[in-house]
Amino acid sequence: MIGSGQQKGGTAAGGKQSWRELAGPRRSRVNSPQARKRRQSRWLKFLVILVLLLAVFSGLVWTGWTFKNRQQAIAMTPSSKPIERIIFDTDGVLPDNWLSQTIKLRPGMSMMEVDIHALKKSVEAAIQVKSASVERVFPSDLRIRIKERVPALRLAVAGADGKRKLRLVAVDGVVYDGIGYPHASLEKLPFVQPYRHVDGSFFPMRGIESVAELLELTRNTAPKLFRTWEVVSLQHYSGNLNIPGQVIEVRSTIVPRIIFGSSADYGRQLDRLSYILDYVKNQGNPSIERIDLSLRGSAAVQFSSGRVGTF
Repeated sequence: MIGSGQQKGGTAAGGKQSWRELAGPRRSRVNSPQARKRRQSRWLKFLVILVLLLAVFSGLVWTGWTFKNRQQAIAMTPSSKPIERIIFDTDGVLPDNWLSQTIKLRPGMSMMEVDIHALKKSVEAAIQVKSASVERVFPSDLRIRIKERVPALRLAVAGADGKRKLRLVAVDGVVYDGIGYPHASLEKLPFVQPYRHVDGSFFPMRGIESVAELLELTRNTAPKLFRTWEVVSLQHYSGNLNIPGQVIEVRSTIVPRIIFGSSADYGRQLDRLSYILDYVKNQGNPSIERIDLSLRGSAAVQFSSGRVGTF
């Protein structure tokens, strides 16, 4: 009997087979000294190439940043040309020729050669100047702005030669020689009789701001009355408003002595003064020696006849 076909040419493999088994046994990694040296050489070349690339990239970035900042620096630094013009602005009366005598600039001096801080200092050295600013206006201008002190009173002082000399008292109490003021404007300012300190000196003059407030209020609200004011006496006014009983005395052509309380409201005192002057005028204008407005809630009027009235 012929055998079954299952045994004919029996070449079928028993069990499981895979491509790894068909490919043969796995080759182990060669770990000889020569192989390790070749692998180290390849890694070293890779690291060198990586470092070179990083260096090139960093160089390009640095070059771009430097070029950009160099362009900005060039754009922000103006060319220094010789000064061609000085722009002089003042809120007062100082003339241009005063400035030319005060500042010293060499002909042909360039914009960047000028020490604007030293220039500001020299301008502010003038007592009439309260503050100043100096700035470069490129390409070739220099601008000088000045704020001047405002005169409130006139002061007659004896000079070294014994002659009387006119000086001005600013709102902040600084005494200075006036430059550039029209004669007509100075004539409108009353003279001042300063307060004498314990040591016999007249300076410093304190509390002039309060006196200037009274003068300005009178000038604005009662200009006709203000034009009659000739002298402001500070004989009993030290400028320290914390000391009670201090008074400012005004001597005018219509009333020899008008006394204001330095700590009271000037507006109310002026209103009471106007009322008294109108009342006296309606009464035939009897001569008045003294009006004391410093009293609380009233005013005392002394007439030339010796009669005293309260208002």
